[in-house]
This record gives sequence, C-alpha cells and structure tokens, in this order.
Amino acid sequence: MNIPQQHEQEEVDNIENSTNETQNGSALAVSSPPAISKSWSIQSAHVPSYSGGKVILCRGRGIPDLISSGDESTSTQNSGEEMETVEENEERIVETPFLLAPRDGDLTIIDAKRGVLARSVRGVYTNAQNQFDKGNADLDDNDEDGVDREAITAYCLSPDGKDLMTIRRDHLVRIHDMHKICGIISLENISKKNNNQMNTSSTFRKPSRTLGKSGHDLPVMHAEFHPSGAFFATGGIDGRASVWDARGGYTTHAFRPHSINGGGLRGSVSSIAWCQDITKLWLAIGREDGAIAIHDLRRCQNGSSNTDNALIEEHYGGTVKMNDHVAAVTCTLWNSSLDLFFTGGRDQVIHTYTMSEIQIEDQESITNHLITEQKLKRNKIKKKKMLGTSLVDKINNLESVKTKIVYKRIHTIPIYESIEGMVILPKFHTYSNHRYSFGGISTSDIIFATAGSKGIVKLWKSKRNISKSTVSEFECIYKQNDSYAFGEKRGGYTGLMLSNSNVSGESAKDELLAIDAEHNMTFITLNSSPEHIKKDSNNDDGADETELSHQHLLSPQRTIVGHNDEILDLAVIPSTSSNTLRVAIATNSPQLRIFELHTYSCTLLEGHTDTILCVDVSPCGRYLATCGKDKTARIWHMPSSGVCIASAVGHTEAMGSVCLSRQIGRYDVVGKAATNGAGSFLVTVSRDRTIKRWNLPGNMVFDKTAKALMSRQDDAYNAETDVNSLLTLDVFTSSRAHEKDINVVSVAPNDSLVATGSQDKTVKIWNSSDLTLKGVLRGHKRGVWDCQFSLHDRVIATCSGDKTVKLWSLSDFNCVRTFQGHVASTLRVRFLSSGLQLVSSGADGLVKLWTIRTNECEATMDAHSDRIWAMDISSDGDTLVSGGADSKIVKWKDTTKNLEDNLKEEQELQMLLEQKLANHLRYKEYGQALDLTLEMDKPRQALKVMVAIVENDMLHNRDSLHTLKSYLSEWSMSRIVQLLRYCRDWNTQARNSFIAMLVVKAIFSTITVDKLSKEEGVSDTATGIMPYAERHFDRIDNLYLNSHVIDFVLSSMGDLKDENLDEYSKWESKSSFVLPPKKIDGRVQLGGKIISGFKDDLSHKSDDDVETLGDSDTASLSKEDSDSSTDDEESSTN
Repeated sequence: MNIPQQHEQEEVDNIENSTNETQNGSALAVSSPPAISKSWSIQSAHVPSYSGGKVILCRGRGIPDLISSGDESTSTQNSGEEMETVEENEERIVETPFLLAPRDGDLTIIDAKRGVLARSVRGVYTNAQNQFDKGNADLDDNDEDGVDREAITAYCLSPDGKDLMTIRRDHLVRIHDMHKICGIISLENISKKNNNQMNTSSTFRKPSRTLGKSGHDLPVMHAEFHPSGAFFATGGIDGRASVWDARGGYTTHAFRPHSINGGGLRGSVSSIAWCQDITKLWLAIGREDGAIAIHDLRRCQNGSSNTDNALIEEHYGGTVKMNDHVAAVTCTLWNSSLDLFFTGGRDQVIHTYTMSEIQIEDQESITNHLITEQKLKRNKIKKKKMLGTSLVDKINNLESVKTKIVYKRIHTIPIYESIEGMVILPKFHTYSNHRYSFGGISTSDIIFATAGSKGIVKLWKSKRNISKSTVSEFECIYKQNDSYAFGEKRGGYTGLMLSNSNVSGESAKDELLAIDAEHNMTFITLNSSPEHIKKDSNNDDGADETELSHQHLLSPQRTIVGHNDEILDLAVIPSTSSNTLRVAIATNSPQLRIFELHTYSCTLLEGHTDTILCVDVSPCGRYLATCGKDKTARIWHMPSSGVCIASAVGHTEAMGSVCLSRQIGRYDVVGKAATNGAGSFLVTVSRDRTIKRWNLPGNMVFDKTAKALMSRQDDAYNAETDVNSLLTLDVFTSSRAHEKDINVVSVAPNDSLVATGSQDKTVKIWNSSDLTLKGVLRGHKRGVWDCQFSLHDRVIATCSGDKTVKLWSLSDFNCVRTFQGHVASTLRVRFLSSGLQLVSSGADGLVKLWTIRTNECEATMDAHSDRIWAMDISSDGDTLVSGGADSKIVKWKDTTKNLEDNLKEEQELQMLLEQKLANHLRYKEYGQALDLTLEMDKPRQALKVMVAIVENDMLHNRDSLHTLKSYLSEWSMSRIVQLLRYCRDWNTQARNSFIAMLVVKAIFSTITVDKLSKEEGVSDTATGIMPYAERHFDRIDNLYLNSHVIDFVLSSMGDLKDENLDEYSKWESKSSFVLPPKKIDGRVQLGGKIISGFKDDLSHKSDDDVETLGDSDTASLSKEDSDSSTDDEESSTN
C-alpha cells in the first residue's frame, strides 16, 4: 500500500517524539535520547558437542581451569595480560571435572561444571560436522564416499586423566597428552571464530605418540585402560581384542572370537572391562552373540589364538568362557571383594556369578591328557613328537600355578528392558536416610543401579550372608519417578556411570551420570537427605520453599545438552540480575529446556507429549507458556522449578503460537474478575485457523496449585504426579481468524490489541476483550512469520517470506517503512533502542540491525549456518539470544559503547604518542622515540624515526648506520625480530625501500646469522623481504642504464665540453631567434627549452635583429634568386 512520503516522515517523527516524551516523563530518564546501537558481538555460544557414543567423566586432577570463571571471561580475553607468577599458576591448577564425548569423528572436551564445549582433540571438524559450521575441513585424498579416514572410532582415558588413547578409522593408535590438549585453545578462540564465520576449526594438535596400526581388520569400537594405566585393551567389529603396553607401545596379547563346544560361535566385541583391583590383570570381553571371555593375562600365553595356548589357558584358568546370554553383552563388572561377577546385556537379564578358587589337578596327568587330545585333533603323525615337546614346555612355564578361578552362575534377574548401563554403588548405605530405608541396608549388602531402553533408572539390592557365603536374589528397591525419568518413547538411556567429581555442587556425594538417546547428559542424585526438608520448614518464602524441597532420590540435578537439535523458538526470562539470565528454548522435542546463559547448564521440563512449537514468557518472569503439536498449551511456574500448573485444550490442530498478556498488574487479579476477563489472559492460534483467548486465574491460585503439585512430587515413593491436579483453562472467546495457517500471535503492551500473522500474507489486528476484528495490514507478498508491537508508540513491525521487514501505523493501518536486505525469508523481528531500531533474523542465517529513521542497516551479524527460527532480547536491551536450525544458541552483547570508548581511547593515545614523538624528535632523542614506537607497535611512526636517524647521521658526516647499529647491539632479539617484520612491510613500497634496506643491512651486519636463525619467524620474514628487494634493485639498475641513454642523446646534439662547434655553429650563425636567449650557468634557454654548449655572447644583438628561429621560406627564396643572378652574370662575362 503506497502512502505519500510526507506522511511516512510524520509517522517516523511521531515515533521519536513519543519516545522522547516517554523518557522525559520517567523519573529515572535522562534528557538525551537513547543511543543508536551500531555493533553487536558474540559473548558466548552453545554449539553441538556430543553426537552419541561412549562418554567418559574425569575428575581432571592437575588440569588447569578449562574456561575462566565469569561470563565476561568466556567471551573476552585480554591478549596483553602479563604472565602469572608460579604461585598464581599453582592456585589455578585445581580439579576441573570434564567430559570426553564423541562428535562426528571428533572428540570434544566438555567442562562438566559449566556444560560448554571447551576443546576438541582433533582440532578440525569432520565433513559431518560441517552441517553445523561453515568452516569446511578437507577430507583425506584417500577418502571414498565421504568417509573421513581420520575420524576417531574408539578412545579411552588413563585413570590419572593424563593420557588419552585414540584409534582412528584408519587404525592408527595414538596417545595424547591431556595437559597439552587442555592448554592449547580456549573457548574464546572458538567464539572469536564463531563471530566471523563460525569456523570452529583450530590448530591441529599433534599427538604425543603414534603407536602404529591397531592390528584389527575392521574399525575398533571399544577401548579401556587398566586401573594401573600401564595397559589398555581394544575391541573391534572383527571380533578381535588386543592388549597394549601403553609405555612400550606394543601389543602384548591378542584374542580372537572363541568357539564354544565346537559350535563355532563368533561375534564382534560389544564391551570391554578390566577388574578394578590394580593387582589383577583380569579382562572381560563381551560380544554381540552373547559370549563372554574372561582372560587372566598372567596365565595367558602371548598369541592365545593358537590352539595349544587355548587348551593351556582353559585348563589353567587363563581363560574362562561363558555363553549364558543370547544377545549382545553390554555390561560386565566385579564387586569390590572379588567374589561376585555380574553381566548384563540386551537380552534383558542380569546374571550373577560366584567366584571361587580351586586346586588344579596333577600337572603330569594334565600334560599327557592335553598332548593326547592335541594329537587326536590334529591327526598328524609326523609332528607328534614336536607338538608334544612344545606343549610340555609351555605347561612347564606354569608350574607355579596351583589354583584357578571358577565362575558359577547362581542367579538370573529378568529386567524386562535392554541393559545399557550398570554400576555398583559401594557407598549407598552411607547416605543419609538410606540406612534404615528399603528394609534396611547394611555394609555387606550389594546395591547397583541399571538403566536401559525404558528410560528409567532402577536400584537393586541383594542381601549377603558372609558367614554362610550366600547371596540372595536381587530385588528392585526403587525406580526413578516417572516425572523424572527420560522414558521409553524417546529412546531410553544409552549409558550410565558413577560420578564422584562434585560436578553438581553436592558435598562429597556420589551421583549418577545418565546419557539418553537425545544426547543429553544428566546428573542424578543418590541422596534423599532430610536436611533439605528441614531447610524448607525454616524457610518463610513459599516460592523458595518449593524450590528447595525438590531434592530427592534419583532426581535430576543438572543436564548437559550435547545436541539441541533444531531450535524452533526461545524466550529470555526476565531477571533482576544479569548473572542469572535464563532462556527457555523449544527444540524438536517434547521437552522444554531452560538454559542458564552464564553456565549453559540446562533443566528439562516434562509435560508435553509431542514437539513444542512456541514458548512465551510473562513480563514478570514467573510464568512460561508453551504450545505444540499435541494440541495443548501449558503454563509453567518458574519459582517452583518450572512445574506445570495449568493446561489448555480446545484446538483441533497443532498450536503454532502462544502469547501471554503483557501488563504485570493483571496477574494479581483473582476471583470472578479474573474469570470475567479483567485479569491476565493467554492467546493461542492454531493450524485450525482460529484464535482463542484463555483467562488466567491469577498469581494466588497459581502459587497454591504449584505448592500442591510440588508436595506430590516431593514424595519420593509416589509413582507419578496426579495429572488431575493441574488447572484446566477454559476458552473465554474464540474467532475464525485467517484463511490459511496462522504463524504468530502477539499482544500489545497495554493488552488492548492482539495481532496475528498468517500464510495468507496478511496481519490482522483484534480487540483483545472480545477478539473482534479492528484492522487488516496488507502489503506483504508472502506469508507473515512474525509481528511485534512497539513498547513506545502505536506501531507494529512485521516480517515475511518476501524477505522484507515492514513498519505499520496502528492509527490508519498503513505501512510507514519497508526494510530490505535479507536474501531469504525474514523469520523474526524485535524492537530495540527504545523503539528507534529493529533487529531481524532470517533464513539466510543473518541477524540485521536497522535504524528506523534512516531506513538503513547498521550492522549484519553472521553466526549461524542455517535458518534462525528463534530470537529474543533481554529486558534491559543489552543481550540478544538467537537460535536456529543449526542447533546453536548464540548470546550477543551490544558493544557499541565499548567500541566508541575504545576508539576514543585510541585517538587520545594516538595524539599523545604523536606529541611525545614530536618532542623526542625535536630534541633529537631518537632512542626514546624509537623505543616508544616499538612498544606501542606503530610501524608508521617507527619509519619516521628511522628516517630522522639516518638523516641526522648523514648531516654530521657519519655513517648512515652508525646510530642504528648502536641501538641494535643493546636490544633484545624479540625487538629485533619485530623491527625486521616492519622492514618487510616498509619494503613493499618503493619510497620506503631505501630506509628498509638500510635497517636490514644494519641488522644482518650487527647480529650473526646463527643467532637470527634460532628466532621463530625470521626465515619467513626474510623470505618476504627478498622479492621486493630484488624488484627495487632491478629498478635502480634500469635507472642507471637509462641515464647513459640521456648522455648519448645530449652528446649527439652537441659536444658537452664545448670544444667543437662545427655544424652547430654554422647553423647558429645562420639562424635568427624569435626571442632573445637567456644564458644560465653556461646554458642557453630558447623558447623555454635549454640547449647545452652555447657560449657565444649575444649581448651585442639588439631586439631588432631578432626575427625568426632558423631559416624562413622568404629568406631562402631571396637567397636562391640572388645566387642565380650572380651565376648568370658570370656566364655572360665568360
């Protein structure tokens, strides 16, 4: 819709005038208008760090802090900091728990306390990771079908956390030094690269050692270190398992798939576990076919795949074979007293074995038996004697072995789910409130936890009678509350481990770390301490009481999100403190995720049964509203740890957007007034093309409901929360809104209007009280994705699939501004700078900042590699959070003021520097001037000082390098290398080449080549100087040669020494000049040109004698006539 230009300008002026009036009316407002934002930079970012597989949790003893504490330190790091003292370094080297997690062929190091990516082992991302990042890492030339040959397939960490062993797809075995890896690159380097091109590839970390090929035919998928750290074992898809000496770097044992009862049962390795007793060399290998082999390395012969060795190990206890499982074995472990052995697998059962030591039979009879059995099997008469002798020699090596360990299965526990993780809890009886729970737990009882495909963590107990050496069957004593459990529908748990690294802040209490199918890592408490209840009873604040009481057995304490999937929407939760800024995020999941932007720790809220599509937050920050594909909208009570308190059901299709009322005072209205519409409300839109309003009961009712629901969840023995306790919202009014799907709904700041945007290319304005249509905004050429009311004027901003952002007046519903700049659909728009600016995000992965008055784009921010579906601004306007289809959460900070301050400081510093330099040069203090320019890293100013030094030496008839050489002899090598780099830059321009070559000559004539070559970067700098130096020398040579050409030309015109005037003198005597010549320094100037060698005195000639330059045509003709008449007279006389 077109409107006059004058009307557009009036509308924009009204926006600014109303903004200024609003500010002038406030008690805290300043007289000057708000500053226009011009620059935003990335403060921090949450990027994908885990894509599935084995996860290792390490205490990180002796590892320096991966990421400095503090929000600013994660994004800004001063490169000019001085070196810390030894004492400061010692204080900084503390226990820093971290997680090792695979991600698309790379191995990431995650700060376990902060939940953010700190390092990556490979330093470059693989081809699969490039779908998240724009930095493409080239694959190996030998790659086929996009397979990364350097992708890490298996890894393990030494018990002390210092050595990391990795095996690549090309079977190379490498050991890395964790201290070097953790000390190379910080998150700041990743964030800085994310600012420009989100290229998180970093310097490649060279491994400490390469041990060689793994010896496997197929990729290695499992690896584990022995508790001593001296050995590690590997297992591959080919079924082979190998044991390596980590210090020597060679293979000590190799085990191939064994055959049981001659059946030829074979399978790939599914699990590897060492006995945790450091004195034992027991290795348990589980396979996909259900077979288990336990090897005692002290009794195993090297190369045990040989039939002779296999027979020896079987009779002497070197190898124990089991075939009790019928599916893949995922867990094998020994108890602490080494008398029980447990196995679990995907056949949904757990086997318990007793371990007993028995005497070996008479060695001579065993030897004869083995030789006879071997001969019968081989049936090779010619080799009987040789086989018997070699076998006896091998048996003689085990003469000292008198006993062997026998495993006997005593119990089989049906779990009814595939077991993916199983851990023994040796200290469970020491936890408060557990000793007298679950029928009483003693120190001799065995407690272990399991997790599997159903997504529920369970605790099992077995009674032990030490005197009678009996063990009862295991019984399930507790299982995770359904409100806490991950659930079977979402894929269940994929791993479980015990953590005692104090990651979640618990005081010396063990935790469980559960890994689920959605790549989340959740810390689960094992403590149900009554101290929490006592604290609640002494707390007067009801909101804090419900939050503190949410501490119970197997409840999640904190979640580290390894992969967010596609981020569909987000909302910044208002907070009074900038250090506790939180954001609610809706991903392609039924979970609502609450991130703390300071630490990126995540809390998962359960309630929806299908994907959440939209999230909104109340202006007070107490409530969240969500809606999704399950056709329901839910209200979450944030002071009560995000418990769901209400639901709204009424739409017939998936809900696409939801919005809460914007006036804080309305939430205090309760009773009939709230029911009749005087209080707060909720507006939802759906694919059924309708808009509905739901009235909210008010704060008092919400707080009461939240307290009741929390008391139910606080009952640790309650199976599930009573869903009927949720408030059910009723539809107050409804209306048919659009002809196509509705994408967005927004409520005005005064709650009087509601706006909806649809795929039918229109935005409709509704009265919020009865949802009657008030106006229609037409002008977009494609569907509208977002709309936002201004807080300071009666205007609304919209964005559409036509790549534009439009500003509309609510007085006449006309378009007053159109902003064009995105190259793809614009998906989100927000007001900024008190309504004077707009910020938009699009499908091109860009965030753009617009100034309304000038209609120009002030800044373009590039941090995403895919559509930016979600974007929101904090209440103070200083922080912007964006999220998109690339699974990234980016936190932006307004750096306009910082840049202006820095620019002002630089200008002041530049003026001060120039003044100091001028003073030093004036008083000929060249040494101080040169030191100043080098310390401030000012090459241009240093060049001026160098020119002054050389000119001063030449003025005093000294060698031009005299002063410079004296300085070079006193400087450090770092300063000399810096000056050499300056010379490389100066030498690129011809006018500076003379000074540059003089300085280079001074350096190489003062400092020896051996000393210079030891400095890093000198050779590269010299290589950069040589091409330009050769070019300048060639130019001087050509100039010298051309000077001889000039001499030749001048000598051809006349003798330079004025000795021979032959032809020139004749011509001169016959010539007349137009202008009198001027004689200067022995040269005559004619007509503005200088002729050398003219020395005749022309002063006697008058101006009347000057006629022409050279012979004229008339003079020539008269001369010829006179000559011809003379010839005629002579002929007649004769």
